[in-house]
Amino acid sequence: MHHVFRGMILLAAWSAAAPVFAQQVTWPDPVANDVLPYATGGLSHGPLIGGVTDRSIRVWVRTRKATEFTVIYAPRLPLNAASTKATGVTRDASDLTGVVELKGLQPNTQYFYAIRIDGALPDLRSAVSDPWPSFKTLPNSTSFADRLNNPRGLFNVTFAIGHCASQDPDRSGGMYTSTPAYDMIRSHHLDEAMFAVVNGDVIYEELRDGTLGGVRNNYKLYFSRGRSFANLFRRLPSLFTFDDHDVGWDIHGCGQIGLRDGRHLIRDVGLRAYEEYLAWANFRGPQSGRIRFGQARVTAGSRILFDPQGDFSKLDPATVSTIHLGNYTRGEKLVKRRPNAPRNSGVFGLTKVLDDTHLELTPAARATEELTYSIGTHHYYDWRISNCHFFALDTRGERSSRNSRDRADPKLFILGPAQEKWLIEGVQNTDADFIFLISPDPWVIYHTAAHVGGDDQDDKGDGFPSFLHQRERLIQSLDKVSKPILIFTGDVHAAASVRITDNIWEMMCGPLGSTGHPLATLGNPPRGGRWNSMGRDVTVRWLSGFPNNLPYQKIRNTYYGVVQVNNILKVAAPDRGYQYCAYDQPQVVVRWHDGYTGRLVYAESITTLDARNE
Repeated sequence: MHHVFRGMILLAAWSAAAPVFAQQVTWPDPVANDVLPYATGGLSHGPLIGGVTDRSIRVWVRTRKATEFTVIYAPRLPLNAASTKATGVTRDASDLTGVVELKGLQPNTQYFYAIRIDGALPDLRSAVSDPWPSFKTLPNSTSFADRLNNPRGLFNVTFAIGHCASQDPDRSGGMYTSTPAYDMIRSHHLDEAMFAVVNGDVIYEELRDGTLGGVRNNYKLYFSRGRSFANLFRRLPSLFTFDDHDVGWDIHGCGQIGLRDGRHLIRDVGLRAYEEYLAWANFRGPQSGRIRFGQARVTAGSRILFDPQGDFSKLDPATVSTIHLGNYTRGEKLVKRRPNAPRNSGVFGLTKVLDDTHLELTPAARATEELTYSIGTHHYYDWRISNCHFFALDTRGERSSRNSRDRADPKLFILGPAQEKWLIEGVQNTDADFIFLISPDPWVIYHTAAHVGGDDQDDKGDGFPSFLHQRERLIQSLDKVSKPILIFTGDVHAAASVRITDNIWEMMCGPLGSTGHPLATLGNPPRGGRWNSMGRDVTVRWLSGFPNNLPYQKIRNTYYGVVQVNNILKVAAPDRGYQYCAYDQPQVVVRWHDGYTGRLVYAESITTLDARNE
């Protein structure tokens, strides 16, 4: 009887609680049509967020048809008619993509956001049990102001970084179609990371058919199939660089004026899709323009390009890299030479904008003909957060051809003259304590073809070891700056920490999702110790060190990096609240994490004192 009575009490308690549970309502409630299922809400891809500052952020979407869309946002849920709004448009010309910049935000503040299309909100959660997506703006100098202990208004900075995320195990050395490393960043670091950088090879070639549409389809496939990518960058602001797989090949020579027809002329079609799908997240500067395409007439012996539809009146020469006559893009297979290529196909420089329809080029045309052309632009950029200055490089789009017989040839370059000047002047003039270079290609680590049967000492032109004259000139200039300079590199499917000089480091944080490269592909450096990189002695502090007795298709280790800059310590104030004490010597800690578990694998700590030879 006692047990029956106790059971009746428990049943009664459950029954009394049940109606309360059933009446609990949280936003959004699909039953109340607060949101529509994603597939019926008008979006095909996105939203993704990027370009975050203390006062703004950009939101990218792709819709199922050309339409107006609205981003609604607020510091708390639910989102409703009283929430702040910003409106954008997607157009057929940009493959139904659109970007809205949310401005006037409060620093160091979390915002929830949604997309409204035709009066309805698509459900942005991958599962209804997931929290609603939000983002956080960056702090600024007022966020942790402390007149006594932190007069500069510094704050701690943390970001995630990685490279090489193939999703295709059949053709490009990928592993999982939904990259586990992105899930690890989201589940382990979303609260600490302020933004993330994917440092090149965001996509690998699939669905390429010789048209711009094929490159766009490649991006759409990766965005939809790569659920972990979409889930992460719906919540964590992104920045990107591009590398060879993003455009479709190494594009050696695309910045070398006078070079004739070849595969380097695929650059601009690939970068047009990159601008639509990734580069919207990046910061812009006076060097930033837009890629232009057209049909023009040139005359043998003349330096004049004529396009009756050109509209060159607003073309700023400072934003132009090189001009490609006879530009095209690759198909499923990349052929070395095109049959029936235009006679003037090649790389040209812009010397003058003559009027709305005429440009003066160098060199002169070799034949009279009408042909397609593209006007390239600069894709390098920089940004500043607290006492950290970031320089994102373009190591593909303005390079010369390679010389495998003389890697020290002074005529070779990875960075064109405009970019090299921009970088050196920027590094020399910044008052930041830490300088971070985001370089899609390596500086002292090789990228040979040993993993597919090549020579372990032939860098094959991917990184700076094949452009030694410029590499050494850059390192000598950077070494004169008594500040820590960390160069985050990519392209090679490996992880590494290499000290180049007292103040310059190469940090390689990958691969995110591509199968690993064995030691021979890296030039067979030691897993730790002194090493000579094409004539320069460096110290390998740590290396993933995959053995040479495994085919690279079976090397399935993945890594990502988390970088934390420790500027201040939060402690209790004498009365109540907090005080923020700035370190006399700020510190940067680079952490490498396992891409499957999120566990810490290795860490490197560098202070401002380390770069001063004291």
